[in-house]
Amino acid sequence: MHTIQINDNCYRVPESWDELTEKQLSYLVNLTQSDIPIEELKVHMMLYCLNAHVCRYRDIYRHQVKISIGTPGNKIPFRTHKKKYLLFPEEVNRLAELFNFLLMCEKDTKMKYHVHPELTVNPYRAFFCRFRKFRGPEDGLLDIRFEQFMHLQHYLDAMNQDPEQINDVLACLWHTSKTFNINRLEKDASILSHLPHRVKMIMYWYIIGSLAYLANGFPRIFSGNGKSNGRVFDSQMRLLDSLAQSDMTKKPEIKKGFLIDALYTMDESLRKQQELNENMQNK
Repeated sequence: MHTIQINDNCYRVPESWDELTEKQLSYLVNLTQSDIPIEELKVHMMLYCLNAHVCRYRDIYRHQVKISIGTPGNKIPFRTHKKKYLLFPEEVNRLAELFNFLLMCEKDTKMKYHVHPELTVNPYRAFFCRFRKFRGPEDGLLDIRFEQFMHLQHYLDAMNQDPEQINDVLACLWHTSKTFNINRLEKDASILSHLPHRVKMIMYWYIIGSLAYLANGFPRIFSGNGKSNGRVFDSQMRLLDSLAQSDMTKKPEIKKGFLIDALYTMDESLRKQQELNENMQNK
């Protein structure tokens, strides 16, 4: 958490996606649904995380902005012990810069930014929807099965053409059975379709952030240098065949195994192949 000091008072604000609360993430979702400028989005998030608001302008403030920051009470839900500060716009912008971690500059441009989710903490480990209990993955997708990863990649690709496929994407990771069952995916997706949009978006951010986390941990696997025919499911089946070494009897066991184990196996295989290639070149 970032600690900021305003006059003689200290406040703490998140410094990463994983330190955002579920309420703060929901507020961010609402902000992204509007067409507000990026700089304004950061100011709104700064104020929300500080439990603050801008007071009505008066001439006596001149070129300054009056901000009221409230401390949540221990026994009551609304803010208490409000403190008010007069800040210059430049000071407000400096505080808002602390939320640059929410954004990423678009490729080939230094002026356009977009929200870049790096959320790896699952805010919805278990919940009820339509009277059915859903169970979700651990932080960073570290406990999902290889089979789940295969179907997740397929539906993420399909979602590019049909945004409604997000329900199937979520059903790859959140399920009503104790363990993932592909035969229940469509039924679970139908139930998950009733979730509020903001919850779906937070779940989606968690998926994207966790996949990026895995990609950073295994750069040899997720380098993107491999050839592809454009069909994601075919690529996943070839990957499964490679792990099973073309042995059909091993495929069911690999599919039910943990993704993280498969990643370590593939990474070690690629490392050995890389060393072999380097030794061949040096000869």
